[in-house]
Amino acid sequence: MTDFATEIWAWEITGKATSLALVGFFSLLSSIIIAPISGIVVDQYNRKLLMIIGDTIAVASTIVILLLYLNNNLQVWHLYFTGAVVGTFNQFQRLAYSASVSLMVPKQHYTRASSVEFLSGYGANIIAPALAGYLYYIISLSSILLIDWITFLIAIISILSVSIPQLKINEF
Repeated sequence: MTDFATEIWAWEITGKATSLALVGFFSLLSSIIIAPISGIVVDQYNRKLLMIIGDTIAVASTIVILLLYLNNNLQVWHLYFTGAVVGTFNQFQRLAYSASVSLMVPKQHYTRASSVEFLSGYGANIIAPALAGYLYYIISLSSILLIDWITFLIAIISILSVSIPQLKINEF
């Protein structure tokens, strides 16, 4: 919800579609740049830790945006910067999550797990912007940022409570 709500805010402040496009551009660009090495990193490092780091960076970004907004210091370039940073760490987080599912789910349930992963990912991509657009004018940007902060805490607690196996790399 934060992404869409901050895009609405950027639109209100600048009145330019370029601002909207650049917020998404910097987030996506950082993911694309880091993609060639992200698989290696996810295979070499603790996936649970990578997921927690991804959530921690996202919540830190949300808190920074909230503080800047509450102090009337938030500018559009802040969204470009935080989008790029969060986009980078989200690449690791998404890949670590996706790779961990196959280690946690028995082979006979791969299709079902993949379907649930697809539904949750794309469901969130449909519901979150709609909800953010609706709530933006009712509860304001700061309240949406607080909601996202709470959901990030729930995600971190969930990750900490689940055992996530690490792939064993054979040494040559």
